[in-house]
Amino acid sequence: MKHIKYLLATFLSLLLASCYKLISTYAPSEVEPGQTFEVSFTVVDDGSDTQNFVTDWSYAGIRLPNGWAATVPEGAHRLYAEDWVYYQDGSAVNSAHDMEPCEKLSQFYNSVCRKTGYTWSGFKSVTKIPKNISACWRNGCDSIRITFLVTVPEDAKPGRYTIDFMGGDEEDDAGIDKYSSYTAAKDSRLFHVGTAAGSYVKNRAANLTRTIIVTEDATGLSDLKDLKDFKDLKDSKDLSGRPATRQSRIIIKNGKKILKR
Repeated sequence: MKHIKYLLATFLSLLLASCYKLISTYAPSEVEPGQTFEVSFTVVDDGSDTQNFVTDWSYAGIRLPNGWAATVPEGAHRLYAEDWVYYQDGSAVNSAHDMEPCEKLSQFYNSVCRKTGYTWSGFKSVTKIPKNISACWRNGCDSIRITFLVTVPEDAKPGRYTIDFMGGDEEDDAGIDKYSSYTAAKDSRLFHVGTAAGSYVKNRAANLTRTIIVTEDATGLSDLKDLKDFKDLKDSKDLSGRPATRQSRIIIKNGKKILKR
């Protein structure tokens, strides 16, 4: 009997831990002080026998340098699938859902994954989102993307900064409110995927942490009058000290910082 109970417990733990995985993140490579820009992360079905995403209450967090602000746009939570995929009630899967700040999730993530000089901001879906996506799950054709809006403060210092992500969900009606503290929630699906190191995170993908370079304010930079000057970039660098490319917004050439218009 004990052996059977152990096997059942193991099966349930695997079932709960196997639904989706983090496959990609997005952020611009260079930004300026005062700029607001989009970042996002995407998860797909992990191909396990669970077959479905659990997307009742969806939760997502983003970790930014102290002083940076995070919000979410309208329809921040998006579900994607092939055109012929439908929910069990017959409605189309491709859809957008709103999210809102969740202070409790922010507290949980900041307690679990601390990093000096950085702070997590948590968000949750405004309403429960339909689940039971029923198609091609073994091929991972279904995906969920969460988008954030990040604002860099006007007085941000130039340099290299990192952005981390975390996500999860809850099926019960009570959602995150059923947990009194992060220690009570440590084995929950709130910590299902993430880029940050943390013992509670089930599926980590540290390689998907994004690095952003904050450039100097454009004020006072030399203005490039003739774009033909960018035909030869072999002796120029970007602000990180790497060889400049045509995507570099600001380059250093002959000791002079030049802003591309």
